[in-house]
Amino acid sequence: MDASQIKALKEKVQAMLKELEAELHASAGDEAVVTLDTSIGRLSRMDAMQQQQMALELKRRKEQYRLRLENALKRMDQGTYGRCGRCRGLITAERLEIQPDAVLCVRCAAPK
Repeated sequence: MDASQIKALKEKVQAMLKELEAELHASAGDEAVVTLDTSIGRLSRMDAMQQQQMALELKRRKEQYRLRLENALKRMDQGTYGRCGRCRGLITAERLEIQPDAVLCVRCAAPK
C-alpha cells in the first residue's frame, strides 16, 4: 500500500471512530440497572431486564470495535498497517477497504 491509500484509510477509520463514539454516547443510559418497581408486572420487568442485557452486549461489541479501530490507527503510525499479524504478508487493499481493522490476510483468517 502506498502512502495515499493509507492516508485515505486513516481518514476513514477516524470518521468511523467519531461515529462510533457518538453512538456510544447516545446510548449511554440504555444499560442502566433495571429498578424493581412494583407498578410494573413481572413480564414487563423481564422484558426490561432483557433489553438491558441486549444493550450491555451491544455496548461491549462497540467498545471492542473501537479498540480494533484504535489499534489500526496505531499500526498506521508505526508503519505496520497492512501486514498480516501471522504470516507477515501483505493484506490486500480491497480487504482493508472493507474491513480497515483487519490484522490477518485472507489466507490466515480462513478457518482451517
